[in-house]
Amino acid sequence: MTTLMLRIVPLLLAAAAGIVVVDAGFVYDDPSALLENPLVNGQAPPWEAFLRDFWGRPASHGFTTWRPLMPLVWALLWKFWPANPLPFHLLSALLHVLAVAMSMRFVYRLHASLDWAAAVGTLFALHPLNTESVSAIVAQADLLSFSLVLAACTIALRPASFRTGARCASALLLATLAKESAIIFAPLLALLFSIQPGEKRLRWLASLPVLLVTVSVVTIQLSLPRAAGAAIFTNNLAHKAHGELRLLLGLYNIGRSVLMTVWPSPIAPNHGYAAVELEAGVLAPYAALGCLLLLASVIGGLWAIRRGRAEWVAALSFLCAPALLQSHWFVPLITDLAERLLYPSILGIAMIAVIAIFALLERSAMRVLVVASLATACFVSSLGARRAWTDEDLLWTYAVRVEPRARLHHHNASNTFFREGDLDRGAYHRFIDDYLVNRFPRAVQWEEIESTRSLSPLERFVELPAILEPSDPCQLVRNFVMTAKEYEPLYEHVIEHWAPRYPGCLPWQP
Repeated sequence: MTTLMLRIVPLLLAAAAGIVVVDAGFVYDDPSALLENPLVNGQAPPWEAFLRDFWGRPASHGFTTWRPLMPLVWALLWKFWPANPLPFHLLSALLHVLAVAMSMRFVYRLHASLDWAAAVGTLFALHPLNTESVSAIVAQADLLSFSLVLAACTIALRPASFRTGARCASALLLATLAKESAIIFAPLLALLFSIQPGEKRLRWLASLPVLLVTVSVVTIQLSLPRAAGAAIFTNNLAHKAHGELRLLLGLYNIGRSVLMTVWPSPIAPNHGYAAVELEAGVLAPYAALGCLLLLASVIGGLWAIRRGRAEWVAALSFLCAPALLQSHWFVPLITDLAERLLYPSILGIAMIAVIAIFALLERSAMRVLVVASLATACFVSSLGARRAWTDEDLLWTYAVRVEPRARLHHHNASNTFFREGDLDRGAYHRFIDDYLVNRFPRAVQWEEIESTRSLSPLERFVELPAILEPSDPCQLVRNFVMTAKEYEPLYEHVIEHWAPRYPGCLPWQP
């Protein structure tokens, strides 16, 4: 019974994390990925998944991403339950269960202890950072891709041979067809083969198919024509950072990524959009942390490779490879710091945490207590963020509270309030959105913005131009009036409340 519980409980917890949003609709990118996707809804034949981008757009429009496997899976589900979000959310839960099961299988092969595997699986299942990955239908690509990566890693622990390498490379290829970022784990597969005991020639032969798949995937991805508009600085600051700032931004993202795996504070339901400040002083604290963590990881990785410690090689690779990818040093991605890309990092930090817990605590009861306490804290603290994924309006109003420095959070929150007819709040958030875009790349006056917290949304909207630019608020006023003209109710709201407050800025007309 104890053995059965150790195998089953982490899987049940993974299912619970997914079922939290089982009553959700199609949220955020889900409508674009499913409802409007001709590959999914049957308007395009399945084989065109290899000729269109992830969103179903033809090659003539350019590619944002090319991931043919997931749309094919969705198309199959759509045939039985068209336009019904419930089976798709159930699929998210099942894919998270699969990833946890594959992680437990892999770590058990590394260290033949059910206690160890169950502890890792439990922390991986409930970590707050998997909120977006498990809750957003569109993030199923990350879940399926990482499950296939874990299958490849498990194969790489078998005795090295060309046949084993071919099977491992096949699993990696499938993983990249689900999401191209899986290719960052190709070095891990080669390392797992290389640190095995046995004939050196066989280890090289096992790595050869992995190398061939890596070169092929990278070549294909880099050769795809990219869609116009993907390189936007409000999505990713790397598109505007050059030279030393690019280096600093990369270290900043590494530091923040790794720290989020320890504890993502604040726990936002969505990370990814850039906080539009490209200042050395803003980036430096996280960048310093990123530099230290990167150095420590390199030293730790070299030690693990020399000692043949496969569990440490794997844990550090899972933890650091996604963070390095999000440094944008190699290829600037579409989004700045995507939470869903850190899904594998959660397994890395879970493995490191369990290694530490088992090393420090000898009594089994104490280990269980610590792991159970951590798991409970993870689930309870992330429940609000997970539930935010049940509704698009709830998602953005929650996101803008916990991560207010992302310009697109304010933009999307303003749309939410406009739909509700709340012009006071909508105008405030749209003003912050406009201010952040026009302020870039200079440091944002957050202290001045935060000083208005005690005011009502309407008072904040009316007073902020004068607070941010007391000597000449008119430039802020003029910029926002041009934005407000795109939405008639907002424009009328601006005239009503700003004309008396800033009479000299414009020839105000109703």
